[in-house]
Amino acid sequence: MLKRTRNHYHDVPLRCPVCTAGVNEVRYIYDDGERKSKIFKCNDCGFMFAKPIFIEELEERQMDSVADAEFFHNERLKYLYETIIIGKEIRNVRKAMGPGEFSLLDIGCGTGWSTNVWSRNGFRVTAVEPSEARARIAREKYGIEVYSDYLENIDLPDTYDVVILRQVLEHMEEPGTMIAKAKALLNPGGVLLIIVPNINSIGRYIFGTKWAWVLPYHCNFFTPKTLRKLMTLNGLYTMSCYQTPSPLFYPVSLFRSLPGGEGLIKGFYDKLSTVALLPFVPIVFVGYILNLSENITIIARHKTE
Repeated sequence: MLKRTRNHYHDVPLRCPVCTAGVNEVRYIYDDGERKSKIFKCNDCGFMFAKPIFIEELEERQMDSVADAEFFHNERLKYLYETIIIGKEIRNVRKAMGPGEFSLLDIGCGTGWSTNVWSRNGFRVTAVEPSEARARIAREKYGIEVYSDYLENIDLPDTYDVVILRQVLEHMEEPGTMIAKAKALLNPGGVLLIIVPNINSIGRYIFGTKWAWVLPYHCNFFTPKTLRKLMTLNGLYTMSCYQTPSPLFYPVSLFRSLPGGEGLIKGFYDKLSTVALLPFVPIVFVGYILNLSENITIIARHKTE
């Protein structure tokens, strides 16, 4: 479905969603029988993006699955993510904001379990989630106030001290527009926390087109450099930028690389265990040491503050 191409150029240059430079270099071609698209790379800033986007209708982009939004119901993995990944986020936000109780908006909260971690750590949380199935769990299981819609469709009545975009920007045709809207929701002195997949990960170099690009849902493919660039061009100062590891992308990438392996993917994740991920830990560790981890986290605020 995804193929690498060389010396392939689009007739009419397209606008880079990050730096607005003209782009006509095609790096990959995607065709799943129903959708066709090209993945371009900007020679000015290095950003990669798909055009046309794979899912053009906004209302069709939500992800309604529940298992993957809760680490496939693996409590040990959830604990590790809450303790190591979200714990570090909270410490960094506290360092930027200082002591006190702060309001927080989580855009794309999924089932709300990660939002609930912030709530348990003293933040007053509100959330936005386009999937009604996921939003209902966030309300009923975690007691979170959730607006069940796309941020593009609603005008929120409040502003917040912290705004989170966790695994959201990679879905947006115009990521700069989403950043501008999130920025407008910040209180003076507030911070924006962004987490996206890192296309410059060791897994992508190992597996290439078999890597977990999460197509057709993802249409933007960030590196630390291009995410920082997006912040700068939208009037934000990057206070912290770091990479975080995750072994979850590796089993699906490995199965795709094996003859008949596609059929093994669902069964593997339905019965996902921590032990089953251990063979991939050495690769994840090497990627972390080389700054080629699977996700990027940025904490940013208005340049004038």
